[in-house]
Parts: sequence; structure tokens; C-alpha cells
Amino acid sequence: MSSSGTGGKIGPEGRLAIKLDAQDQPKLEHPAVEKILAEAKVRGIPPANALKSYALELVKRNPEIEGSLPDGPVPDPDIEIDGIPYAELIDLDRFAKSNNMDLAETISRYSWAPRINPIAAQLRSEHAAEIADIAIIDDGKAVRMGFKGEVPDKAVELAKTLPVEVFIYADKGFSEVELEAAKRSAHDEVLKRNEVAAVASSYDAEKGLISIRVRPKEIPKTSADTANLEASIRPTQPSNPVISVSVSIDEELEIRSIDQYLRGGGVNTPKCTNGFNIINSSTDARETLQARHCADELYLIYHNHSDYDGNTTTMARNGRATEFDLARYQGGGLTRTRTFYYDWNLPRYAHDVGTSPVIGQPICKFGKTTGATCDAITALNVDLTSRVGDGQTWRGNIETDRISDRGDSGGPAYYGNRAWGISSADSGTCSLCDTATWFVAVDRVNDPGGFGANWNVWVCSTC
Repeated sequence: MSSSGTGGKIGPEGRLAIKLDAQDQPKLEHPAVEKILAEAKVRGIPPANALKSYALELVKRNPEIEGSLPDGPVPDPDIEIDGIPYAELIDLDRFAKSNNMDLAETISRYSWAPRINPIAAQLRSEHAAEIADIAIIDDGKAVRMGFKGEVPDKAVELAKTLPVEVFIYADKGFSEVELEAAKRSAHDEVLKRNEVAAVASSYDAEKGLISIRVRPKEIPKTSADTANLEASIRPTQPSNPVISVSVSIDEELEIRSIDQYLRGGGVNTPKCTNGFNIINSSTDARETLQARHCADELYLIYHNHSDYDGNTTTMARNGRATEFDLARYQGGGLTRTRTFYYDWNLPRYAHDVGTSPVIGQPICKFGKTTGATCDAITALNVDLTSRVGDGQTWRGNIETDRISDRGDSGGPAYYGNRAWGISSADSGTCSLCDTATWFVAVDRVNDPGGFGANWNVWVCSTC
């Protein structure tokens, strides 16, 4: 471990107070996985195929390692290899292909990533007034943490459990809570301007910068007109002088509902993809999660994938969230389960709900238009408003690079067996452009602006 003492730059980037060197951190050991991948390379077979063969053989020898599977069997073994859930190994393979990486290197860099979420949750709970930033950086090889003032001892203690290099910054001058509040205020202030058609607001917790992208109702004709418009709609500077706000005119910004047209990931008609199933802890009622913008339809017809007999049933809308792009559908003649399709005809169990996501960690999604895709989280707590339609502001969104398209809305966002969100919207007019996709985080289901404390994604924590 090294420390920068009291020197270093002070400002939004803060002061590097502590560096935990990789060689002093816990070591990851994946002997079985490494052996499987090495043998696959020698034999010239796809590494994912080798991992699946190994997993199937383990289950064949000892069926009890899969647990009870109360909603019936699923195609992939619900087990761990070297402490890594097999479901995550599947997603790491897809993530590797999306980023042109070798699978072995991807596992080495990212297999530890889910360990950061309980640490982030604990710091955000116990040190909400101090935590400013937490992210996976350097392509999975390091973590960055930042604090408004001094670094709490607990943060150092938790950081020492991570198997990567950790950079901890002090004296950033703001907290994540302040940054989120300032972003909401700026977003809502810009939205009041009549010239504005759509707004996407996010923040960079490393720099203390709030970025507001605006598509105006009338596109400026000259660069001078653009500069004048940006200046005229710039919101009030946050009360914390360390936090800054940038406004940019984005003519291509189009916050599109991904909805051109009873398991998560089923196909809904006339539009959207089905979300995770949810349960009420008080009444035991079980319903289905859907994107709010898909819920203009009072009824949706659900279709199972073709390998599951193509069963269909009709669901009825039963509620909409006030702050998030979430809606509930009830009824239908099929039994709801704790499984979701992570790809065509491939269901898996949801074991838990993700909380405290961090920038840089992998996430995947399934939708009826683009199928299964994976990428890294690029922003958190993004606010979105488009005056096309009902002008609803959607809070609490996770942002990635473009991995969804129209028709994917409502579909599950996941990593391994963890439910993270449902597809909400994307940005831009070009299906091949490197633009953004937003997912509403499903841990918002039980927020007051969601459906209340009794509702949660239905998971199988004992599977």
C-alpha cells in the first residue's frame, strides 16, 4: 500500500490519498477454468464449449449440486466453477466477443466484478455524505474510489478485499448524493425552457461534472446560434462550487422508446419484450414487470419462445410507476416463474437483484429485436425526458453503449443470475451508431416512486 500524504492536486479530481498495489491485494485463483481454457486452446475448440462440457459433466456426476430448481430445470447448469457462477461465465464470453477480447483475459479481468457491488452498497449506506465516486477502471484491472473529504477507515478496509489495484481519492469536495441532487435540479430547470424537445442528463463522478445534452425544437442554423442557445438554457450553477455543469446541443438526440412493436424475456405483442416477474411480499401476488412507456396498451399478449411450445396468454395492465419507466401487468393463463430468457430459448434463474452498480462493470440484456448483448456500464442515475409523447421524466437509469434497439423495451438486463434492470430507451437515429442505451434499475421497483416497499423482483435466492 502506498499513500500520497497531503500533497497532490485539490479540486473535482481530488487528491490521491491511498493506492493499494495489486501485488498486495487478494489473489484470484481459477485453476479449473484456466485448465479448461488451456486444453480448449490446444484442442482447437471454442472455450465456451469447453466450459459447458465441463459444467454438464459435473452435474452428470453429481446432480445435487444444482439445488432444488423449484420452477423446473433450465438448459444450462446452475452451478459454480472455481467460485464463478456458470451463468456469469456465459456472459463473460459474450462480453469478451463484444469487446474483441480473449475469454481467458476477460475472466482474469472481470470475474471479480460482482464483488464490488456489496462494497459500493455498504459505502453508499454508511458514508452517503462522503462517498463521491466508485468505478471499475483500466479495463477491469483497477478500482477508483473518491470521497468528499477524508477517506473513512472502513473504505480502506473494504478496498483491501478486492483482488485488483485500488486508487482512493480524498478532498473531492462533493458527494455522490450532492451530485445526484444537482443533476436532477439542473435537468428539471433546463426542461422548463420552451425551446427544449428532449434532455438527457448524467454526471461524471470523477470530475464532478454534470453533462446535459439537449435536442432543441428548432435546430440552430449556425455555430453562433448554437452557442447562444447553449448559453441561454444553461441552468443555475449548483450551490457547491466544485460541481460544474455543461450544456451541449445534440441535434441527433432522440430518446426513443425501444418498443416498435411469463418469464422475463418473453415476446410481447403488439410491442416490447417481457420483463422480470415481481412479487408482493404482503399479499404474495405475482405480476410481470414492463417498461412504463410500453403500458399505453391496456393488454399485452405474452409469447413464450419457440422451444417452450410458443405458449401465449393475455396480461392486463395493473399499475404504473410515477418516477421510473416501470409498469405492472397481472393475469394470464401461464404460471409465473423466477426464470428469465437470457437469450433465445435459453432461460436461467434470477438469484438476486443487483444494487449499487458501478461504472465499468459488465451488464447484459435480452430483447426480441437484438437478442442477447453485453457491454460495460458507462453512467448511473441518468435522468431522461422527451417532450414527444407524454413528456414523462424517467429517473434512475443505468447507461451503457448501444446494445438495444426498438422492440427490446421491457426486456431483462442482467449479469449471470443477477437481475439489474429492464430496457428502457436508447439514443440516436442510427441503429449502427455508437450511442447509448438506458436501463431502468429494477431495485427501484420498491421505491416510493415505483410500486412501494412490498414489491420486488421475484428471485430464487436458495437455488
